[in-house]
Amino acid sequence: KGNWKMVWENNRECYHCRSNHTELVKSFPDGAWWNGLSGTEEEKAMVTRLIDRCEALGLPSNFVSSWGGQYRIMRIPLTNDARSFTPDTEPAVLTKRLGTMPRDASVGDVLFYHYPNTWNHFLADHALSFRMLPISPTETELVTKWLVPEYAVEGEDYCLENLTKVWNDTNAEDAWLVERNQLGVSSPAYVPGPYNTLHEDGVSQFVDWYCNATKKSLMMGCSSTCEPELPL
Repeated sequence: KGNWKMVWENNRECYHCRSNHTELVKSFPDGAWWNGLSGTEEEKAMVTRLIDRCEALGLPSNFVSSWGGQYRIMRIPLTNDARSFTPDTEPAVLTKRLGTMPRDASVGDVLFYHYPNTWNHFLADHALSFRMLPISPTETELVTKWLVPEYAVEGEDYCLENLTKVWNDTNAEDAWLVERNQLGVSSPAYVPGPYNTLHEDGVSQFVDWYCNATKKSLMMGCSSTCEPELPL
C-alpha cells in the first residue's frame, strides 16, 4: 500500500536497517560506504580487499554504472564474516554453488540495480531477484524470487525456510515502513524536507535519475505532438 517511488527510496538507503531489519543486518552492511566510494579509510580498504581477492579468482568486481545512472552493479563485502542471507549467515545451499563460484572463499554480494523496476543480489550459493510494478498511485506489487544452483534439490541441498526467511522478513518489515510513509505524505500537513547527504546518497541518486528520465520522456512526447513554432 505505497507508491512505487517510495518503495525504491526505501530500498536505496539502509539508515533504517539496524532498527528494523534484525535478521538482515547480521549479514548486510547498514552503512552508505559499501560501494567503495565513501566511508572511512578502513571501510574503503575492506571493499578494496574484497575486490582484489575476487578479481584474482576471476570474478569481475569493480563498480560499474551507466552514464545516466539507470543501472549500477557492484560487489560489496558482507558483515561479520557472513557468507549468505540466512539466519546463521552460513550458505543456504550447502554443497553447490552458482556457476564457477568458489565453494569456501568469501566473495561478498553482487548488487545489480536497474531503474525503474528491479534490484538483485548475487551470492555464491544463491541469487535473489526483486521485480517492482506500480499498480496504482498508492499501491505497488513486489515479487521476490530465489534462484539456486541448477542441480540443487530442496530438502537435500537446502531448506526452503532457511533460504527465504531473511528476505521474507525484510520484505514484510519494509512493507510496514512504506505503508506508514505513504500515510504520512498523504497528510495535508506533510511538508517535504531535504535528504540526509550521508545516509541517503543512494536515494538522491535515484531521484536525480527519476527527474532526468521524466524530463526526457516529456520532451520526447512534446517533440512528437507539439506543433513546430513558426519563424518570426
